[in-house]
Amino acid sequence: MINVMRTKLGPKVIGGIIAVIAGIFVVSGVFLPGSGSNSPSVAGEVNGETVSYSEYSRALNQRIEFMKSMMGGKVSDEMLAQFKIREAVFQDLAQKKLLGQVAKKEGFYPSAEQIRDSILKMDAFKKDGRFDKVLYKNLLNQNQYTPTRFEEMIGSDLMEQNFRNYVSSIAKVSPAEVDRSLEESKNKRKVKYVYVDNETLRKLSPVADANNKDAKLPSIDELTTQMDQKMLPALNSGSEAQVGKLLNDKKAKIKTSDWLSSQNDMIQGVGSLRSVQADLFGMKKGDPFKAFRIMGGTVYVKVVEVESYDPSKVTEKERADAVAKLQSSKQNEIYSDLLKSWTKSAKIVRNDKVVLGNGGSNVPVTAEQ
Repeated sequence: MINVMRTKLGPKVIGGIIAVIAGIFVVSGVFLPGSGSNSPSVAGEVNGETVSYSEYSRALNQRIEFMKSMMGGKVSDEMLAQFKIREAVFQDLAQKKLLGQVAKKEGFYPSAEQIRDSILKMDAFKKDGRFDKVLYKNLLNQNQYTPTRFEEMIGSDLMEQNFRNYVSSIAKVSPAEVDRSLEESKNKRKVKYVYVDNETLRKLSPVADANNKDAKLPSIDELTTQMDQKMLPALNSGSEAQVGKLLNDKKAKIKTSDWLSSQNDMIQGVGSLRSVQADLFGMKKGDPFKAFRIMGGTVYVKVVEVESYDPSKVTEKERADAVAKLQSSKQNEIYSDLLKSWTKSAKIVRNDKVVLGNGGSNVPVTAEQ
């Protein structure tokens, strides 16, 4: 697969793909404590290359600290198990190893000179404006990093930086695609709406006769059709009082949405209208209310304001943002496909005695896990 893409796109472009994918899985943070040299075991292997206990432990601790920051400082073992955090951390590390192997094999890894020059330029290691070797070693030692380990990490970062400028060449975007994306984002609608969820519909339905065991309650489809027959005339007559009566809610109101577009299709309290987007944007201002079935209920909609795409009003920044978004989307597709392909053909083994701490045996890891 690499050889085919190299022929079509060139080695530097392929390097860009590899580098950026690797960047996705780089564990953030340089100066974080490790687990020391007395590690009990290894977390696994990727094509024979070890994923060390210290690497895994450091990455897991970082992931846990991140989760704590997002969840009020509390992360239990049950949560780690529920969300398979331990497995995910190992998978990220394994993929990083794999991507580094591919990069080195294909000749895209930075030279020792590049790594050295990058370190010499880091302000953290400068004293009086010049690189200080003693300061460098002391900082690494304080944070339990050897020069070799630190240089490996810088090499991974440089692998991404060296080819970042080529990424845009991988996912070329045509002017027509940009115009189409802008048109979708600039074509907007404001709608008046009433939302009736299925639970409300059930509560409004008649209760079956308790004395008649054969009596059946109407289905949701039947109840929705019955509501349509009453709600649409009430809405098109503009009678909020009638709407409130139908919903058994005197405070029920016909609401107005914010601007909706193909890229912003959410109405608060209703949800996404993506499933009915084509029909919704086919409506014109002044058309009568229309019923749309969406996840969880029915939304009754009438278009009240329309904003159409005008190419002459598009700013350079808006066009540049559209290009960047489209390129990012294409890059992600390429990354995903390559990553699945490489992982599928690699030999990745996870040591569950370390990763899960459950006394399990080594477990092969596939692209689907």
